[in-house]
Amino acid sequence: MNNSLRAKLVLSYLTIALLTAAFIFLLIRLTSNQRIEQFVLEQELSELHDEVATWYEIEGDWDGFRQYFLALHPPPPRSQSDNGEAGAGERSSRGNHGIIDADRRLLNNYLNFDRGEILPEALLADAMPVLVDGVTIAWIVPDDATGISLQAEEQVFLESTNRILLIASIAAVGASLLIGFGLASVIIRPIRELTLASERMAQGKLKQQVYIGTKDEIGRLATSFNSMSHEITLADERRRQLTANIAHDLGTPLHIALGYLEMIQSGTRPATAEQLKVIESELNHLKRLIKDLDVLSQADTKTLHLDIAPGSLQDILPYIIASFTPLAEEQGLRLHLKPLPEKLSAIMADDERLVQVLGNILSNAIRFTPSGGEVELSAEQVDKSACIRIRDSGVGIAPESLPYVFDRFYQADKSRGRSGKMGLGLAISKELVEAMGGKISAESSVNQGTTISILLPTSPL
Repeated sequence: MNNSLRAKLVLSYLTIALLTAAFIFLLIRLTSNQRIEQFVLEQELSELHDEVATWYEIEGDWDGFRQYFLALHPPPPRSQSDNGEAGAGERSSRGNHGIIDADRRLLNNYLNFDRGEILPEALLADAMPVLVDGVTIAWIVPDDATGISLQAEEQVFLESTNRILLIASIAAVGASLLIGFGLASVIIRPIRELTLASERMAQGKLKQQVYIGTKDEIGRLATSFNSMSHEITLADERRRQLTANIAHDLGTPLHIALGYLEMIQSGTRPATAEQLKVIESELNHLKRLIKDLDVLSQADTKTLHLDIAPGSLQDILPYIIASFTPLAEEQGLRLHLKPLPEKLSAIMADDERLVQVLGNILSNAIRFTPSGGEVELSAEQVDKSACIRIRDSGVGIAPESLPYVFDRFYQADKSRGRSGKMGLGLAISKELVEAMGGKISAESSVNQGTTISILLPTSPL
């Protein structure tokens, strides 16, 4: 048995169509005969009512009514009953309807009652009154429709109707089957494309996009798949680049230190204080790099320990300015702190980690700001958060690079970097700020400078 989704959809359409057609066919078939008999009964009663009313309007009494009634409705041919009376043969129509006068006296034979007998009131529940000038002059007691037999032309009409209904039901099932195939193909097509694309991704071909032709659930699924494929492709590219950058940044200081050590060991050059200082510097940089990678690893695994407590920016920011002023002056820059607002709430942060974050950002700002420029540090209250901004007048960041400045080892301009100096600082800053419940963002224009904003929660006290 074909277990494909298409076969299941077509089978479900066919099952629904068959059940619906069968239900409608049986319902109409079972009720059509009853409806026709009821229609015949109502027509007979209407004709009988007019005949009785006409007789009484003309004659004014019931003398001779029986002969008039038999003349209009002669009994079907049959053997004579007792004494040659028509008796039950007075069934002048397809229903044996009783006619009684205003005194409930039978004017024709009805059921087991003979003409002239008084009909019991219990049988008059469904009786139809015959009115002349607003006065009830007689009653017609209808027979039920079960005794009515359809005439030949009525039976032919009923059979023809049932036959047409059966043909229509078969045609409806066939049409639903064809439509089901079409709808199933339309529904299955994007799913098949998604399946093939996902299989190609499983084979390592990550960059996959499928056509989105609708806005329904399948369209949203295709949109999500395209977005996922794009993100996975970017993540894979970043992973490859990260691996290459880590290998480069770990290998460079090792090569430099090993190169000096080999020269010293070979005796080609005697060890000098300057060479040992270079080796020490490279090994210290390697140590810091490994420490930074450890911080990022802890942030990824949510095991980074933070001592979050209320802190004062009035104390932290001046300390940062004092720490980096010598470096800024050495670069020929003006580093200053914009006057802080009086009402600045205490922040909820790890002071040591916040100092590390601000140090990373200020180091970058000073590095990429030409001599004669400035770096400004400021803070303000934003609703229930405190916003710290580091603005520089440096070379800025190109628009295509701005979304990636917080990525690990990302370097907007490879020509600016030096060996072993590629970017983990901003990546660590982002992880630390987010671990403290804050947000970090960057705004920049080429040759107009860069502004890094840090939003931190404030203490409720």
